[in-house]
Amino acid sequence: MARPGTGDPAIHTVDDAGLGERWLRGDPAALPELHRRYRRRLEAVAFRMLGNRADAEDVVQRIFLRLPEAAYRGTASLWSYLYRAAVNGAVGVLRARRRREAAELVLAARAVFEPDPDAGGPEGRVLEGELMAAVARALLQVRPQHRRVLVLRIVWGLGNREIAEQEGIPPATVATWLRRGREELRRALAPVLRDLAPGREEEPP
Repeated sequence: MARPGTGDPAIHTVDDAGLGERWLRGDPAALPELHRRYRRRLEAVAFRMLGNRADAEDVVQRIFLRLPEAAYRGTASLWSYLYRAAVNGAVGVLRARRRREAAELVLAARAVFEPDPDAGGPEGRVLEGELMAAVARALLQVRPQHRRVLVLRIVWGLGNREIAEQEGIPPATVATWLRRGREELRRALAPVLRDLAPGREEEPP
């Protein structure tokens, strides 16, 4: 049997129901009690989806900041309402991540493969586009942590120490991940570059 706090939206105690009634009555002490009782449970829900503690905390913080203007009317338990808000908030973060990662991959592809100004004409532009798409696909084959440091270096131009601060890892680890990421990217790109542009296999930056 599931325990309260494990993420099951159907599970709430009588006290939880009473707290929801207090919130609907406008009890000013209800919000601090809601925050105390539910914050960690909601952060656990968001964390399981996001895998990032800071993002999960941000999602839950936004829920409580918006709660006074929220549309909760008591048709479901307050825990169910907050649980759904945490899930929806985490989904929004995941979608934003995917959009950001896709944009970064395109930028990285352009940086790894610089368009050739002499490749004029429709055929040249098609080839350039195919090469950049191939680089973006190859980057997806790089391990996520290695890909992150590559993007920070290639797209944003950060140095090892800046990347270390951004990722919360030692500079020596950054150097190792950059080296391994380059190796993985080189392996993923080699057959594609041989097929699309023989003789243009260049080592990524």
